[in-house]
Amino acid sequence: MKIPSYFVLTTAIIFTLAVDAQAQLTRGFDRQIPSTALNAEVVRQPSLQVMEVQIKLVRLAWLDPEDPKASDAKKTEVWYLVWRAINRPLRSREGSDTLAVNQLDPLPGPMQFIPQFTLVTYDDPNTEIPNQILPDQVLPGAIKEIEKIERVPLNNSVSVIQDFPEAVAEDAEKQPWIYGVATWKNVDPKTDHFKIIMTGFSNGYENKGTIEEPEIWRKVIVQRFYRPGDEFDPTSKEFQFKGEPEWTYQPERGKAAPVEN
Repeated sequence: MKIPSYFVLTTAIIFTLAVDAQAQLTRGFDRQIPSTALNAEVVRQPSLQVMEVQIKLVRLAWLDPEDPKASDAKKTEVWYLVWRAINRPLRSREGSDTLAVNQLDPLPGPMQFIPQFTLVTYDDPNTEIPNQILPDQVLPGAIKEIEKIERVPLNNSVSVIQDFPEAVAEDAEKQPWIYGVATWKNVDPKTDHFKIIMTGFSNGYENKGTIEEPEIWRKVIVQRFYRPGDEFDPTSKEFQFKGEPEWTYQPERGKAAPVEN
């Protein structure tokens, strides 16, 4: 049976409108990491804060050479990740019979919001043995180019530092999202598999050692990516999400050992 052309056209229009509506809803932030915590985490740490974080796919930007007249002058390839975050209230512990008897001392000052991003490349996604461990770099020139692409003002990992924001309910009239971008250069162009570890969006921690010899693990976000691209002609379209982002714990002091699954 032949399908009428008007039916095909109508279906195509509906599909296009649905895609456009979804794009307007997410604004390109295709991965949402909700503000979540286990009951055990909330009980263990009364001051626990966990932000809702949304990220876009990793993309590419190019910086002009510092000396364009140099014989070997060429543009610098920059990998970047655009993100936005907002603090959300966690479930209240008031009235819980699991509350500690001893009152905790107040914090010495406001908690700071200091997000950090580490890009880890590896060949084998099963072992995730690192090839490169790259903290994000503040590249003022790159920010200007990225803002032209993304069409939104963005903070780098220094300008964004501030007191940890107050929690805002999802149904509040104003949603004060914090927008930022992490940038890297000198990423191995042969990279196919990598992950980005995001810290600072929660103050959650766990001591896996003892009081005398503490071993602190921090609550972080991990998102893995796949890039089946061409090292000689890279494009932003090569980047793909691999799996969903996850909250997990990893050792403090930037040890980029494979995170627990």
